[in-house]
Amino acid sequence: MEDNKTLSVHDQILNIILEGSPKHLQDDLNDFHPSDIAEVFEMLDDEQQAFVLNYLNPHVLSEIFEHLDEDDAADYIKRLETQKGIFILEDMNPDDAADILGEMSDRDVQDYLEGMSEDTREALSSLALHKEDTAGAIMTTDYIELKKGIDVKDAMKELITNAKTTEGIQRLFVVDDYNFLEGVIDLRKLVQARSPKTIDELMHTDVITVKVTDRAESAARMMQNYGVYLLPVVNEQNQLQGVITMDDAADILDEATDEDYARFATISSEADVNLSVWRSALHRLPWLTLLLFMGLIISSIISRFENKIEKITVLMFFQPLILDMAGNTGTQSLAVTVRALSKDYFKDRKTRVSHVLKELRVGIFNGLAIGVVSFFTTFLFLSVMGINLNYGTPITIAATVGSSAAIALSFAAAFGAFFPLFLFHIKIDPAVASGPFITTLNDIIGLVIYFGIATVFLLQGVM
Repeated sequence: MEDNKTLSVHDQILNIILEGSPKHLQDDLNDFHPSDIAEVFEMLDDEQQAFVLNYLNPHVLSEIFEHLDEDDAADYIKRLETQKGIFILEDMNPDDAADILGEMSDRDVQDYLEGMSEDTREALSSLALHKEDTAGAIMTTDYIELKKGIDVKDAMKELITNAKTTEGIQRLFVVDDYNFLEGVIDLRKLVQARSPKTIDELMHTDVITVKVTDRAESAARMMQNYGVYLLPVVNEQNQLQGVITMDDAADILDEATDEDYARFATISSEADVNLSVWRSALHRLPWLTLLLFMGLIISSIISRFENKIEKITVLMFFQPLILDMAGNTGTQSLAVTVRALSKDYFKDRKTRVSHVLKELRVGIFNGLAIGVVSFFTTFLFLSVMGINLNYGTPITIAATVGSSAAIALSFAAAFGAFFPLFLFHIKIDPAVASGPFITTLNDIIGLVIYFGIATVFLLQGVM
């Protein structure tokens, strides 16, 4: 067998699973991170997965399942004996366990909950009540809570008792007898303190919180912006319900980025490389159908100008230049705007208007620059190539192309900023303003501008 030192981590794990004995499987895998084991586990066939599921203990499996998609983890747990599945779910972080239960049928959920301890059952049932994609749905009840007024010595005892079983201890949360959030203490400050101080003297009361009904992505963005490792989640009465951890926030932001990218490419957010050909096609078909009808609009515009195009066929040489440049400009502006929206940059109407005007000014500047370049390159091209013109002259054709490029680019930049902001205002995910979609819209406007200016410049003798 090849020396393990020359193999990748994944190959080493795969060799242990394929060639290892049931007796030593768990010990041999202890040196590897659960995330790496999870990646290899998904590559195995059913028989190999069954081998791993049967011979790893619930604690190790719980760590592996926390790195799998919830629906996959739910399927794997259902392949085990119910009691082993219960042990796994109880050993997991409550929020991860609740997510997995959320992928199961009501009957299965009931079976697993009935076998759990009362505290775990209540915690998971509480988490399951919150709507998907809210702060309440991604929070965990696994945090250290301190009662207001206790001495720092007692607080340290509480910390030591619960540290091993708590997901995050960077921040400790102070509540009163009715669970109202009073303040937060950083771990370092508590460790440095000495009795007879009380935690009331150490805590800071200006606490950043989110409501259980707030959007999960907004909560994750808040953690990112403020550099908070544990964010408290409260109800409408400011009673502490749970906390959101940094790793959960990172998962939410990663998922949001994937969804935005998928929509930006006009595919379903569910699109995945592992989907079948049939399902992938069905996910993309609605967008392609929409773009087809928009393409028909472009065709109808061209047909309206058919007589003019027949007289000035040279216009078709430069049509791709106008449309491509406008599409590129619009996509750039769109990308900047969607990214700013995802980071909650636009706080009010003033910042939104300011952004659109800024993009318009950028578009005008770039439009004028590209317009001038287009004018001279078009003029040189026509002059050097000696193309026979039925209507106009090289300079009027160049003026048509240059001015059309300038106007189309200016409009595309402004529209690329305005359109996602408009969708955001009417409560539609701005990421649906995807690249191909807005490019097609800019094509429609660009054609109208181009052929409209050509009609004025070349067929009515203005120049």
